[in-house]
Amino acid sequence: MKNLIITPLGTVSPHCSLKRNCPGFLVEVGSEKILLDCGNGITRLLNFPDILNHLHIFITHYHEDHFGDLGSIESTAFCYHNLGMLEKKVKVYLPKKEYLGRRNMILKNQEAYSIYRDIEESKVYNIGDVKISLKDNHSHGIESYMIKIEINNKKVVYTSDIGTTNIDGVVNFCQNADLLISESSLLRRHNRNLKTHLTAYDAGKIAQLSSASKLLLTHFWPEEDRNLYLEEAKEIFENVELAEEGKRLVLD
Repeated sequence: MKNLIITPLGTVSPHCSLKRNCPGFLVEVGSEKILLDCGNGITRLLNFPDILNHLHIFITHYHEDHFGDLGSIESTAFCYHNLGMLEKKVKVYLPKKEYLGRRNMILKNQEAYSIYRDIEESKVYNIGDVKISLKDNHSHGIESYMIKIEINNKKVVYTSDIGTTNIDGVVNFCQNADLLISESSLLRRHNRNLKTHLTAYDAGKIAQLSSASKLLLTHFWPEEDRNLYLEEAKEIFENVELAEEGKRLVLD
């Protein structure tokens, strides 16, 4: 039975810090590699050229902190292919709707060794033994997808960026997750006029309502004390951990 290995590559937004990158999570099952977003800075933690073999990249939405390093990965794949060191193209899954020219910019990249596929909510993507399904959370202001990964009766859900206007839909998609990776951009003491992101308390509430086994917080404000996110989420959900760049989690 294959283990599912999850490695946070980036945990802060909207900009990198000295030791932190913008959002990205690497999921590995056997030889298959699935990258959930690829924000600025994550390439510092990728093992080239090995990472490029059997690589699938899911871009959840077109905010640049979630796809800023895509061009670097694609250019690297292009170079390694030209050197005869990469045979199969990197597969990139993209939201269908154009947003500020960003989708078009990705598709027009002439120095990319990639195959592009539209994200379909009605479709289950089978990558090796892994099943992947996606759902627009309808709460981030633009088309933005949650991602569910299932294998060996284990379920991991990555929320990407979500807000507070569709909690019921989010909870339904996250139901019974063994690991819920949730954004937690804000703390309750921050200005809560913003409805397109969660507080750490909101993330804890979603974990509780969806009967998740474990909550992994991510998408922190770079200058904020991360322990405050942990304390706030634990007010409502106990089994919480902070995502740390390079710290692997294994589900067996």
